[in-house]
Amino acid sequence: MISKLVGVSFTKFQNLNDKGVYIIGGGTEVKVWHDKSNKYSDRAIAVTYNDTIIGHIAEKGNEKHEEVFNILPLTAKVSRVASLMEGEEFGKFQTGEITSISIEFDMASDVSKDTKKSFNEDLDIKFLETEHEYWYNGTKLMGATTYIKKWIKPFDKDLISGFVAKGLGARQQEVLDIWGGTGNISADFGTVIHNALEHYENHKGIGKVMQEHKELPFNKALPTHPVLRGIVVEFLQRFTHEADDVEVEALVSNVGLGLCGHIDRLKIINRDKKICRVQDYKINIDSDKIDKNITFFGQFADLPKNKLTKYRLQLSFYARLLELSGWTVEGLDAFVYEDEWKHYPMDVIKLDF
Repeated sequence: MISKLVGVSFTKFQNLNDKGVYIIGGGTEVKVWHDKSNKYSDRAIAVTYNDTIIGHIAEKGNEKHEEVFNILPLTAKVSRVASLMEGEEFGKFQTGEITSISIEFDMASDVSKDTKKSFNEDLDIKFLETEHEYWYNGTKLMGATTYIKKWIKPFDKDLISGFVAKGLGARQQEVLDIWGGTGNISADFGTVIHNALEHYENHKGIGKVMQEHKELPFNKALPTHPVLRGIVVEFLQRFTHEADDVEVEALVSNVGLGLCGHIDRLKIINRDKKICRVQDYKINIDSDKIDKNITFFGQFADLPKNKLTKYRLQLSFYARLLELSGWTVEGLDAFVYEDEWKHYPMDVIKLDF
């Protein structure tokens, strides 16, 4: 369970020591206990670091409060913390004081909801979908997106949007707003297609039974909307077979290295011999087009500067986690939807782990 603490504006915990180093960070252990001296509630739950109260777990409107109260005292770890930096202004906080903090601890009711079995390590990984975070035994694992960022020069949107705005005679915020809005719409569109493909793979069996029972024109697991259904059907007809052995949204990991991620579509070639292909859906345009705004670092500096190389790095990350568990990865497949599906088979890139 992750709980954002309340009352930090009253406790005003100073998070900078006299050397200017932050005291509390991600992973810091804190104590959670019954605050019997609290004048507002006889069931208050306080969180402390070195016997100093940082904040409290919310009681009003918190359906988990009683469950937490009944397992006190306990030890938790800080999952995220924000402190006021020099030059910033926020309410009545002073520089260095904690402005927001969340803690994480295990609860019996969270096990089935938040945990997912690792495909290749046969252990339980905590996956927080909203934050898109992976945790194992209180330690946050690094996902594919974070890993590949170290090989790619970040896009300086603040600098470039300023140039664009100047060229258009517009305000910089207008440029940032249209970029952000367009990006969000594209991401939402991609999520819908991802979900539709995953839904079909997970429910196609019962969907076929319902189709035959009710004499429907298509498998009930397919989208009802004809446009979305057409996108899914095109993919299925061109790139899949009914006998395919597929793991959808397979979680792969190497907790020893602190790495984890989700594969859109893991195609099993031979389960006994542990042979597979790592596959991913992408909803994008111009994936194979060279982009002057893309720069790769280190051992990947000479690879084509396009989106396909980004996809290849991501899928190679998943492939390497599988290889470390004894799997043979025959290759990678990026299925990219523009106005139709395009298939880009690729070889696995050797990474640095």
